[in-house]
Amino acid sequence: MKNGKTLIIYFWCASLAIFQKNLPAQTPYPLDSVLTRIEQTHPALKVPEARIRELETYAGGTISMPSPRVSAGFWMTPYNPNRWSESGAHGDGMGSFMISGEQMFPNRKMQQAEGQYMASMSAMQIADKGVMRNMLVSEAKSAYFNWTVLKKKITVVEESKGLLRLMLESAQERYKFNREKLGSIYKAEVELAELDRMKAMYEGEIRQQKTMLLSLMQFSQLSDFEVDTSVLLFWKNLPAPPDTTLIAARSDIRIIEAQLRTARFEQEFNRSKLKPEFGARFDHMFTFGGQPWQFSLMGMMTVPLAPWANKDIKAKIAGIDHRLAAFEFEKSALANDIRGALADRLVMMQTLQNQIERYENNIIPNQYKRFQSTLLAYGQNTDELFMVLDAWLELKMSRLAQLDMLQKLFQTKVSYEKELEIR
Repeated sequence: MKNGKTLIIYFWCASLAIFQKNLPAQTPYPLDSVLTRIEQTHPALKVPEARIRELETYAGGTISMPSPRVSAGFWMTPYNPNRWSESGAHGDGMGSFMISGEQMFPNRKMQQAEGQYMASMSAMQIADKGVMRNMLVSEAKSAYFNWTVLKKKITVVEESKGLLRLMLESAQERYKFNREKLGSIYKAEVELAELDRMKAMYEGEIRQQKTMLLSLMQFSQLSDFEVDTSVLLFWKNLPAPPDTTLIAARSDIRIIEAQLRTARFEQEFNRSKLKPEFGARFDHMFTFGGQPWQFSLMGMMTVPLAPWANKDIKAKIAGIDHRLAAFEFEKSALANDIRGALADRLVMMQTLQNQIERYENNIIPNQYKRFQSTLLAYGQNTDELFMVLDAWLELKMSRLAQLDMLQKLFQTKVSYEKELEIR
C-alpha cells in the first residue's frame, strides 16, 4: 500500500509537470537570432553579392571609345632605292613615308543599350540571392523545430521512465510476497530498456540538428547552445490563405521577371547594332626627292543595313521574341504550381492541427484517467501490473504520437513559409 501511494503521488506530480515549461540549463538561442546570424555570415549569400558587383562594373565600362589605330610605313614607294631621290637615274624622286591615325566613333545609343543589358543581369543575381537565403532559412527553421520537439519527446520519455520505475519497484516488492507475476515484471523491464533506447535515439537526432545549425551559422562544432522551446506554443497559429502579391514576390518568380527584362534589353542592344557607326582616318606622307608633303583625310561609316551584313542580327531579334514567350509561359506554370502546393500544405496543416487538438482535449485526458484508475486499483490490490502497464503504454504512445504530429505540423508550416519566402 505504501508503494502504491508513493506511485500515485508521483503520478500527480508528473501530470502537472507535463503542462509546465521546461527551463533549459542555459539561455536559449532564439530562432530569430539563428536566422539573422545565417543571413549575415553564410558564404553562399556572399557569392551573388560579388557577382552583382562584377556585373555592375561591366555595365559601367560600356560607355567608352574604341582604341585608335596608328600605323606607319612606306607608301607608293618603288622597290629601287635609286629612284627615291632626285639624284637617281631619272632625276626625279619617287615614294613617301606615311604615318596614319584612325578613330571610330561608336554609336552612343548602342553603348547605352549594352549598359542596360549588362546592368539588368544583376537583378537576376539579387533574386538568386533570395532563393539561396530562403533555402538556408528553411533548413535552419526545420532543424530548430525538430530539435525543440525532440526535447519534448525526451521529457515524455523521462516522465514515463520515472513512473515505470516506481511501478517496477512496487511489482518487485509484491513478487516477494507472491502477489505479482514474474512475466509482468519482465515486461516492465523490457519497456524500461525500450525507453532508454528511445532516449538515446532522440539525443542522437538532437546532435544531428545541432550540427546542422552550427554549420549554417558558421559556428565551431565545439560550440554549445540551446533552442527556445516556447516556439512550440504557436502551433495553433496557422497562416492565412496567401494572396497573389505574396506569390509574385517569390525570388524564383522575380528571376523569371529579371530574365524577361534582360531579354528585352538584349533585344534592344541587337536592334542598336543595325544603326551605322562613324569614324575618321588621317594620313600624312613625307615624300622623297623634294616632292611636296601630302595628306589624306577620310570619313568612314559602317553599313549594317546591308542584307548580307545583318542577317544574324535580325535572327537574334526574332529569336528573342520566342524566348520572351517561353518566359511568360514558365512564369504562369510556376505560379500555378505554387498555388497548388500552398493549398495542399494549408489543408495538411489544418488536418494536423485538428488531430493534435483531439489528442489534447480528448484522447490524452481520457487515457490519463484510465491510467489513474488502473493505478489506484493496482495500489488497492484489485488490478494487476499488466493492466497498469497497458494503460501506461497507451498514454506514452499517445503523447509521443501527438508530438510526432506537432513535428509534422511545424515541418509543413516551414514548407508553406518556404513557398512564400516568409522568414
